[in-house]
Amino acid sequence: MQTGQGTKNLNQGVTECAARRGVSSSGANSTGTQQTLTGSVSKYTAEAHRALIALRCAVNKHLFHAVADSLYIEEIKLLCPNVHLPCPCTVSHDINTIYCEASKNVKVYFSVRFIAYIALL
Repeated sequence: MQTGQGTKNLNQGVTECAARRGVSSSGANSTGTQQTLTGSVSKYTAEAHRALIALRCAVNKHLFHAVADSLYIEEIKLLCPNVHLPCPCTVSHDINTIYCEASKNVKVYFSVRFIAYIALL
């Protein structure tokens, strides 16, 4: 097999894979863009990053100060050099806000269930 033929097969395989995944070879949905599990294109926003940091700390019981860890900062800078990480107090505030807002929904959910339960009695 010649080198040119191998490259042609590789490029053809990439094109076929992109077609199966439903992405184009150029533009916002190009094969080089990061995609989520559902196939949609993932774009970085500072708000989404803060939400993910807050959820990671809450779910995995990480300290808020994990965002101030020098190795974590280096990891993030390696992936995206222009990212500004929130301070630990911002992460704490975000988690508190998520908790307070989610608590309202839980309260409404259980009050509706309780009223429905009383109505059945």
